[in-house]
Amino acid sequence: MRSRLWATLAVVAFLATACHGTATAAEPPLVVGAIYPLTGPQAEPGGQELSGVKLALKLLQGKVDGRPIQLKVIDVQSTSDARAAVDELVDRYHVPLIIGSQVSALSVAAATEADKRKVVFWETGAVADEVTLNRSWVFRTVATGDTLGRTAGDFTADTLIPQLGESPGGARVVIAHVNDSYGNSVAAGEVDRARAHGLVVVDDIPYNPSAFDTVALVAQIKADRPDYFWDVSYVADGVAIWREVVSQAVSLRAAVGTSSAFCTPEFGQQLGPLAVGVFAADKPDQTISPSALSPAAKVLLQNALAEYGHQAPGAPMTIAVMAGFVGGWVLFHDTLPSITGPVIATSIRAAADAVDLPAGQEINGAGVYFARPGSSDAGQNLRAAADVSEWTGVNQMQAVYPSGYATAVPLFVGPPGSGGTGRTGSP
Repeated sequence: MRSRLWATLAVVAFLATACHGTATAAEPPLVVGAIYPLTGPQAEPGGQELSGVKLALKLLQGKVDGRPIQLKVIDVQSTSDARAAVDELVDRYHVPLIIGSQVSALSVAAATEADKRKVVFWETGAVADEVTLNRSWVFRTVATGDTLGRTAGDFTADTLIPQLGESPGGARVVIAHVNDSYGNSVAAGEVDRARAHGLVVVDDIPYNPSAFDTVALVAQIKADRPDYFWDVSYVADGVAIWREVVSQAVSLRAAVGTSSAFCTPEFGQQLGPLAVGVFAADKPDQTISPSALSPAAKVLLQNALAEYGHQAPGAPMTIAVMAGFVGGWVLFHDTLPSITGPVIATSIRAAADAVDLPAGQEINGAGVYFARPGSSDAGQNLRAAADVSEWTGVNQMQAVYPSGYATAVPLFVGPPGSGGTGRTGSP
């Protein structure tokens, strides 16, 4: 009886193979680590950036070449959290790849630990130059802080000053910036471009965003008599500084903020009419001109907007959502599918180094080409996108620079009371 049973089972197995081909087990999910601040003061942009990553994966049905992707998400609040999260993801879940992290301080800590553990760290939003400085296992899809600072300087010299019928030579600039890896990176780019354009930086004021005297800081800015004010802040301190600029009636031709404050929805929500006319240099959001996008990127943006509309009805794809989406899309669509063997850290790194996409291929106008291994900024996307937007109404921003990204021209910039950013008195 036993021999007849085994014979029957053998026939069934043969027939199954003949009808369906060689049977194979379903490929297990690829576990990818994800570290973002999802609680605390950076929860809103951190959550938005992660939602952008998930949105990219959603449009790919959660798979890469048919293999499911499983995100193992860890909420991080501090640099020690970030290091511990990298270690946990490597030691417990054996991930070859970690995506994150929106905040520069967290990113620097995570990038350092990932480099030490020889796993790929994929930065989707943080801009501090140090993130990719002298790393071997780190890739970043967005612009650096230095690039954002240079963009602010170029915009001032190329657009704002000529609009006033003036020349850059002798124009006075004051810079205030948070004294950390993010703020120092942006300020360095601003100083560089000021020198290149002949602008005079009369003061460069670093400050601790957790402990500074707002009144004294703005009084110092006012005493410097700047034509242009470049501010590198986080939301709470950026809003406080601008309120005090208004309160002290600092006479300015224009103010250009950057990244983590002036471009955020919270800045507009908290300041209302006082934000109108203020400029911000950052990564692009969904409002850039369609002329900056390739035909494929235009279609992808519409698909992304439609899907995001289902997930968050009425909510725009903010800068953070866009950055997360682009970072996720470059990883899941443009990088991982080219791996033919095991998906391990070395194969991911090789696949990323081979990505070569011209500007306009991503939905924020970016292209993708990572700085070569061995260079000081290896892994930095050299075709990352940056632009300048202006608060043109309550809770409304429009891209104004560069021309290929712009959907509007800047409002007239003049002295206080003329109707431009110089209106630092009553709104």
